[in-house]
Amino acid sequence: MKNPKPKDFPQKRRSAVVAARPVPAAAGGAEDASSAEAFKLLRADIISGELAAGARLRFIELQARYGLGTSPLREALSRLAADRLVLQEVNRGFRVPPLSRADFKDIARLRIELERSAIEAAVRSGDEAWEEGVVLAHHRLRRLGRQEAAPEEPAVPEEWEARHRAYHAALIAACPSPWTLHFCAVLHDQFDRYRRAAGRDPVVQIGLSRQHEQLIEAALARDAARAGAVLAEHIADTAEAVLARMDRIETVAAGE
Repeated sequence: MKNPKPKDFPQKRRSAVVAARPVPAAAGGAEDASSAEAFKLLRADIISGELAAGARLRFIELQARYGLGTSPLREALSRLAADRLVLQEVNRGFRVPPLSRADFKDIARLRIELERSAIEAAVRSGDEAWEEGVVLAHHRLRRLGRQEAAPEEPAVPEEWEARHRAYHAALIAACPSPWTLHFCAVLHDQFDRYRRAAGRDPVVQIGLSRQHEQLIEAALARDAARAGAVLAEHIADTAEAVLARMDRIETVAAGE
C-alpha cells in the first residue's frame, strides 16, 4: 500500500478523541502534565491519520500545532517510539512509520492470539463489576448506531471510534494479566492505524457490527470458548476487509 502524502500541520490543533488507552497520571507537576497531553494528542493524530504515514515530525511544526514545548514533545515522541507508533532515526529525528501489508498481517496475527487469550481469561474470571462495564460500554456503542457510512463517506465520527475502542477494552478488562492487557492495547493502536488509513466498507461493517452483539452474548453467558472464537473471527474479518481496501487503493493509485 502506498503511504498517503503527509499532511501540512494546522496551527494549535487539538486532536479528536481516540479511546481508550490510559495515559499515566502526571506526578511531577506542569511538565509531566504537558508530556501526558503531548502523548495523548500525538497518539490520537497518528492513529487517526491526521499525521500521515511517513510524515516527518519536526519540533517547530509540532510546537505550532499543539502549543506545547520541545521537552514534553520529545518525551512523548520517545514513549510513542517505544510502542512503534513513531520511528526515531539517528541524526534524522522522528517520523510516523510507513504502512505495509506484511506489517499489518503480523499485527493482526498477534492481536488475534493475545486478545483471544485475554477475553477467554476475562470471561472466566470477571466479576459483576466487569459484567456491568461490558453492558455499559456496549450500550454506549449501540446508542450511536452501527454507523454504516455511505460508500462516498467512509469515515465515521470520532465519538464512535472512542466508544468502539472502549467496548473492546471492556470485554478484556477482567483479564488478570497486566502484561497481556498492555500488549493488547499496543497492538490495538497499531491495528486501528491501518484500519483507519484503509477506510471502511459499509457492507462489511454490517457483519462486523453483528459480531459485536455476539461478543456480549457470549461474554454474559460466560462461554469463554465462544467469546474467544467470535473475537478471533471479528479481528480476522476486519483485517481481511482492511487488506482488500488496501488492494483497491493501490489499484486506483496505479491507474492515476
